[in-house]
Amino acid sequence: MEDLLNQDGVKWVALIGPDALPIDFSPAEHDVEAAVAMWTGLDVLVEDTPARMMIRTSEAVMLSHRVDEDRLLLIQAESNTNLGSLRNLLQDTAGRIIDLA
Repeated sequence: MEDLLNQDGVKWVALIGPDALPIDFSPAEHDVEAAVAMWTGLDVLVEDTPARMMIRTSEAVMLSHRVDEDRLLLIQAESNTNLGSLRNLLQDTAGRIIDLA
């Protein structure tokens, strides 16, 4: 997760578990629980379980990538961050996390 956090523009990173709570997040001073709850709610609204989702506003972008059936990575970044680079890094990080399980 440190790889993601060290990307330019990334504000925080969270690994969300099956109970819709963050398993781990960084940096620790950010309160990510409201964002995690909202994201999990969006995830439940769609029929199929999405592998990736993105929300973009004028101030920030949030991206997620599913690690496995029960866990996903969620990041918040500045709106001008390179999305392609973040998506690739999210996919790579998710693959490394599943290899640790």
